[in-house]
Amino acid sequence: MNTEEIEHLFGIVRRLKGEGKSFIFISHKMPEIFEIADRYTILRNGSFISSGRIADITPEEVTRQMVGEGYVNQEVYEARKLGEPILELEGLTGKGFHDVTLSVHKGEVLGFTGLKGAGSSELMQAVFGAIPFTAGRLKIWGKPVASGTIHKAMKDKVAMLAANRKENSVIPDMTLLENTYCAEHTLSGRHPHIHVKREAAKYNKLKQMLNIKAESHEDLIVSLSGGNQQKVILARWLNTEAEILLLDNPTQGIDVGAKTEIYKLIQELAKAGKTVIVNTLEIPEIQKVADRCVVFYHGGVQAVLERSEITEERVMLLATNASAIRAEQGQEV
Repeated sequence: MNTEEIEHLFGIVRRLKGEGKSFIFISHKMPEIFEIADRYTILRNGSFISSGRIADITPEEVTRQMVGEGYVNQEVYEARKLGEPILELEGLTGKGFHDVTLSVHKGEVLGFTGLKGAGSSELMQAVFGAIPFTAGRLKIWGKPVASGTIHKAMKDKVAMLAANRKENSVIPDMTLLENTYCAEHTLSGRHPHIHVKREAAKYNKLKQMLNIKAESHEDLIVSLSGGNQQKVILARWLNTEAEILLLDNPTQGIDVGAKTEIYKLIQELAKAGKTVIVNTLEIPEIQKVADRCVVFYHGGVQAVLERSEITEERVMLLATNASAIRAEQGQEV
């Protein structure tokens, strides 16, 4: 739901509340809870943690109780020595983006951000072969790549976790095991017959690595929480031994605990030498995980910021083009 739709819904809730109706509102979005609720109840891992008046607690304390003390106080980002450029874009142009020139290094976490529709998601799709680029050059591992197909990108060890997992990633009538191995088998072109024991062993290794909370690999993926579904999709791509991971809004619609786990996983993948591009509208996420940040505006690159330069104010000035207006007025950007 967009902001206007949420406000409309809350207006209906308030009206019905005035008529004496009661509501139980379940959400992990802190601003919504603090805007609409009178009381709160916090559960963690199926157990009751606390309950009380919203007026008597802060968002920070709610987060601490939801995910546990260890997660809240844990520093996620780790500085690393970056390797050679393995993904290079020169003047890349296509539907929704234009004249993008970038180099991304081995072991780097690069953040993409900007207003919705600024072109970063479309650029990711073009690199993955899901949509064509019409001009410019793309190099992977130093070799020119034509505007091609997803299968070609997968052979080049590129993977993409698409935005909106329910529409673009989750295969609802498949089990966790099937959702995990489907991309690897598409890539390898193997016979449809699956060696279940071998695939289950690989799944269990990924399950432990990603802390996927599930009873059995035979469970349907739709039986899991949003955060665990997202981890299964990540497992799908890690199972292909991808080296370049394009993550489009990877924490969208998942709880704060699962978000922190994904932030940590991104750092671990980069530490292992994988290249990760994270596209997100949430600037604090960029600050948590990225070595550099690319800010998009109207399909083009507005700026590339080093980690020390990434602040919410600066990113928003660039993302809205307010920085150009300030520069024209002789103000500091």
